Amino acid sequence: MSRSRRITSRLWTAAVVLTAAMGAAALTTPPAAADADQCPPGSFCVWEHSSYRGDFRHYTSSTPNVGEYMNDRMTSYWNRTGKTVSVYEHANYVGCMITIAPGRAEAAVASHFNDKMTSLRVGSGC
Repeated sequence: MSRSRRITSRLWTAAVVLTAAMGAAALTTPPAAADADQCPPGSFCVWEHSSYRGDFRHYTSSTPNVGEYMNDRMTSYWNRTGKTVSVYEHANYVGCMITIAPGRAEAAVASHFNDKMTSLRVGSGC
């Protein structure tokens, strides 16, 4: 085998090994956690999964119905509004479950609050 072919063969082998290693690393990389870029200041942010993962929504004012997508899906939250936020089990602020202080975050809400939010009120307690 010529010297040129041996070098080409080694380069292809190295490329295959590197590609496989990168693929394995991508499979084991954990999802990103919440950060200031994802949850804007002045917002109450809600994620559908624990540890601030999955899709999320952010709210800047009271919301009588969080909508079809986030209804009954809150698992983690971060209150960046600077005000208390009350979370309700039903639409139109019925069935207050929890009042959340400014700056408070939970990576996994208590099981009796998990996947139950339907409305929220900014600036008031239960």
